[in-house]
Amino acid sequence: MKRECILNEIPHFHVTRNFSLDIIHIVLEGIVQFELSCILYHFINVQHYLTYDALSTKINSFWGAINVDRCNKPPELNAVDEPGRLSPSMKAVQSWALLKYLPLILGDLIAQDDAYWLFLLHLCELVDLLFAPVFTEGMVAYLRELIGDHLSMYKELYVSEEMGIRLKPKHHLLVHLPTIILQSGPLVGMNCMQYELKNSFFKRCAHNMCNFTNICQTLAYRHQQQSLFFKLTNAHFRDAVFVNNSSIDMISNYAYNDELAAKFAVEKTDDVFMAKQLERASLSYKVGQYLVIDYKEMPMFGKVEAFVCMPSKSEWYVVVQCLNTVQNDSHFHSHVVENCIPTQFRVVSFAELINSHPVCGYKKTKRNKIVHFIRLQYHVLPRV
Repeated sequence: MKRECILNEIPHFHVTRNFSLDIIHIVLEGIVQFELSCILYHFINVQHYLTYDALSTKINSFWGAINVDRCNKPPELNAVDEPGRLSPSMKAVQSWALLKYLPLILGDLIAQDDAYWLFLLHLCELVDLLFAPVFTEGMVAYLRELIGDHLSMYKELYVSEEMGIRLKPKHHLLVHLPTIILQSGPLVGMNCMQYELKNSFFKRCAHNMCNFTNICQTLAYRHQQQSLFFKLTNAHFRDAVFVNNSSIDMISNYAYNDELAAKFAVEKTDDVFMAKQLERASLSYKVGQYLVIDYKEMPMFGKVEAFVCMPSKSEWYVVVQCLNTVQNDSHFHSHVVENCIPTQFRVVSFAELINSHPVCGYKKTKRNKIVHFIRLQYHVLPRV
């Protein structure tokens, strides 16, 4: 080393002490896929809860009913002859989506005291915590215990010479994650997901342009064009909102006219811009999706009814129908919600949301009663 690294000027950071691990490759493309293969092998080949054809049918039915993560649907799984590997191979976002929604897909088939089902729920809780965007010291201490318990459960259920399963090096890397969080912050800010997404742009271009002469030059040129377009349209700003289609209408024509008039301090006879879909910060929002709008002992959710903007303003707001959070159903690893009576609406800005990511809502029959579940993307903390 010839001179001091400029990165050492960052407060509480030093290149020889701070280190980072990519949870995309370690967790989603490593531990999750490996342990899911063990869990599904046990459910299908040992306890015979269902077949691979029934599992594919349930996954297809589930993805046909949800309105988030539609593009992250996992491929149809092949039979697992021995635990340890899922086939075909999946992307990180696909394995994450499969893990998130597997309790909702299979929860009505598995007993609550099944040890392997509890191991699956424990894995879901661990991944939710690892991808949390905000941590407290108490959460880090809890994460240490959670990782220790998870490794003990895995060793007790699967590690044996007969099955040929043992702890992987990536299991050992889990032990270092709480220390990394304390030194460098949340792990989600160090993952390679955004860099992996950049590869998809070049793959699509290479597939579409059919250039057999100088493909590298064409890819570089098109990437420059895209970067210039994003700069001219301000798409690189995280708070930039893009609306494809909108209409102007009178406030009094909507059931939530009182909330709109109070929020914008206008009369009900005034006009507002209305939209059913928009994009912000690389996220797509649609009417019918669910958002985390508040936190009172448990997350509070709202169903998107519309997106509104005053003609003289540039900021867009979300109109949501408020839902009442009944309980956290641990067996399905989701929250049970119901409609508020009487119906309540709220107009919120994107900055007021507890979490900006749309969450999955799914209805299924439980004990001859239709229950509405909402699955969070990751662990969410109340706003301080």
